Amino acid sequence: MRGGFRRFTGFSGFSWLAVGAAAALVAVCGPSAGVAHGGAAHGGVGDPVGRMGVGPATGVALVGTDTVGGFGGFGVGGAPAASEPGAVAPAAPASEADLAYHGHISLWDGRVGVWVEPSNHGPAAVPDATVRLRFSAPLSGAEQLPPGCLRGSPETVLCSTGAMRAAGAGRAIALDLRVAGSPAEVVVNINTSWSGGAGDRNPDNNTHRVLAPATGDKYAY
Repeated sequence: MRGGFRRFTGFSGFSWLAVGAAAALVAVCGPSAGVAHGGAAHGGVGDPVGRMGVGPATGVALVGTDTVGGFGGFGVGGAPAASEPGAVAPAAPASEADLAYHGHISLWDGRVGVWVEPSNHGPAAVPDATVRLRFSAPLSGAEQLPPGCLRGSPETVLCSTGAMRAAGAGRAIALDLRVAGSPAEVVVNINTSWSGGAGDRNPDNNTHRVLAPATGDKYAY
C-alpha cells in the first residue's frame, strides 16, 4: 500500500509538472497557431501576425495581392504581398497602353496591298491586340489570309498583333488582297478592334483613313 502511494504521488507530480510547462509555453509564445490572436470574436483564423513562425492561412486575403495575377501570396511579377491582418486586397488599377499602327497601302489592277507595323508606347504591356481593316470595296475572298488574320465581313479583315511589351513592337502584318471589280481607288479604315484589355487614351496613332488611288504607289500612314 505504501509502495502504491509512492507511485500515485509520482504520477501526480508528473501531471503538475506537465501542466506547469504548458502554461509557461502559452505565456511565452501566446495563443496556438490554430486559434486567432484575440479570439473568434475578432474574426481571425490561424496566426495572422505569424508569431509562431507560421504564415497566414491559405486563402486569406493579403494586402497588395493582385486579384488577377497574384498567386500564393505574391503579386504581379512575384513581388511579396504585405500581410496586414484584416485588410482586403485593393483592386488593381486598369492598365494603360498606347497602341500605334504605321505602314503603307497600294492599289493596282484590282489588287490591294497592305503593310501594318504595330507598336506599343506603353506604359503597360499588352498580351495581344486586334487590328481592324475595313475596305471601301468588298474583297473577293479568294486569297489565303496569313496566320493570325481572319475575315470579319466581306469588307473587313481582323489581324492579331501578338504580344507587345511597353516600348516594343508587335508582329508585322502583310496582306495581298483582291477587291471586287477594278476600282480607281480604295479607302482603307484602320483601327483597334481589341486592345488586350488595356485602356488607350491616344487613339489618334492607331486610327487611320487612307485613300489609295490605283497607281501602284505606296501611300504611307
